[in-house]
This record gives sequence, C-alpha cells and structure tokens, in this order.
Amino acid sequence: MNAPDVGRHPPLPSEPLALARGRGWLVAWKPAGALIDADPSLESDTFRAALAAALGLPFAACHPHTRLDRPVAGLTLWSVERETRRKLVDATRRGEVRKLYLALVKCGEGGERGECGECGKGGKCGERGDTVKNGAGEGGVSGAPRQVAHAGPWRTRAGRPLQRAPVTRIAELASSGGTALVAAGITAGKWHQIRMHLAGAGMPILGDRLHGGTPRLVRADGAVLAAPVIALECVGVEVPDDGRKTLVLEPPRGFVRDGATWAGLDEGEFNRAALERAWQAVWGDGRP
Repeated sequence: MNAPDVGRHPPLPSEPLALARGRGWLVAWKPAGALIDADPSLESDTFRAALAAALGLPFAACHPHTRLDRPVAGLTLWSVERETRRKLVDATRRGEVRKLYLALVKCGEGGERGECGECGKGGKCGERGDTVKNGAGEGGVSGAPRQVAHAGPWRTRAGRPLQRAPVTRIAELASSGGTALVAAGITAGKWHQIRMHLAGAGMPILGDRLHGGTPRLVRADGAVLAAPVIALECVGVEVPDDGRKTLVLEPPRGFVRDGATWAGLDEGEFNRAALERAWQAVWGDGRP
C-alpha cells in the first residue's frame, strides 16, 4: 500500500483554517508543502498571503509568530494587530510561547546519535552538543537528558549566535512494530530544531530523508506505506493573552494521523484528553 502522492508543493487552501482567535491574534492550521512566508514580490503563493486574503486584511497586517518548515504541517500563531504583535514578540523572546508537536519515528535507527543527511557525518558534525530533555511528566523517554550533535552553530534570524543552545523536550507516547509516536516541546524553535534533535537522539522522523529518516514504513505483513511528507505536526500552542495563557490543542490532520493509524497505533492518542496528557508529559506545570 502506498500513500497518495501529494506532490512537492500542493495547492494552498482557498480559505486557511483558523482554529482559535483572541484579541488581535489567531491560530491557523498550515498544510504540509505550503511555504509559510516570503517576500510577496518574490513569492506570492504563501500561507501568509492566503491567510491575509481570507481574513480580508493587508499582507503586512498578518505577522507569523511561529514558523513551520515547508514539509511540516500544523498550528501556526499569527497577530493581526500591531500592539498584539509587539506583545507576542516580547513573549516569544521570554520563552512564553510553548508548542507541542507529534512525530512518527523509527526507533533505534542511526545509533545513539542518528544519521544526519545535512552534513553526511552520521550526526557527529556539531562541535558542541544541544540538550534533548525527557518529558516533564509520566511517560517520558527513559534515561537522563542527552547531548546530541547538530549541523553547526545555531543563530538568530539576524545571523547572530545564540547565547544558549535550544532545548527540545521529548516524551514517547506509544509504539507499535518499531514505530513510535513521540511528543516534542519547544519554545522559540530554530531551523529544523526538532528534526535535528530527534535524529541526534537516534529517532529520525519518518519521511525526513535530510536527517536520516526512513522514506517508508513496512509492517510485519509486508505492506509498505511511502511517506509523502515529513511525519511531524504541531498540535498545540500556548498563547500569552492579556495576563492569561490560552492553550490551543488540535488533533493532527495530516500524515502523522494517517501514518500512525496505518502502523497500528491507537487512534485514541489523538483525542483531546490524549493531547492534554501529551502536553503534561512534555511540559508539566513548570516553566520551560
């Protein structure tokens, strides 16, 4: 059995799906394959442009506060008012915008450090290690926090080196036949952060060939499922909202859900209660 071919760049939805709204902000679901943002004079077919058009707002009025790699699906946070934009930028810098991702990984691939296709050095290209922490609650991946290699120094969008290497919190939720459903939590994520960290921890993501992920799943009965996109999706965003924290949780809508079901993982892992447990397993009640 092969997954349907979605193409390299599937068309954007005519009306992007806004799942939650607050004062001056909203959370919208981005499909895999959609470019989240770009200079409109160079690339007009972006999720930001489609979202602005659907909301009847100028392009500049929609500002992304969370970004997803092009082949990754999931929740994205946007401001649509200038004051809210300033507040969310400040909150992001303080690490107050927390996110939850679900990923399908092949357990035990690539050894302890995984295989990094970014540099071709088996994940050993980093001169210094990053931290992958166990989940904060029950059900976390066993063992102490691990140092994993990355493909070079992390930098800000302005090109400046980070004062601290980014941290990814992980918790294994379920497994079946060598395939595991893993929750990952980050705050202000960096380029390919979760993908590189999971690969470095020996759990490359299904479909993520750049970082050593297998392109397909093979069940015990010999059936094969090709991965049309990377099996990683953002399913939770915590939004600082006028002194409160609004937690937006949505079940996966993309390949993570379909691949997990095909691999024999329980569909109950994606209901609201299961997502709340996943959030607790990764974040607990403490600060990042």
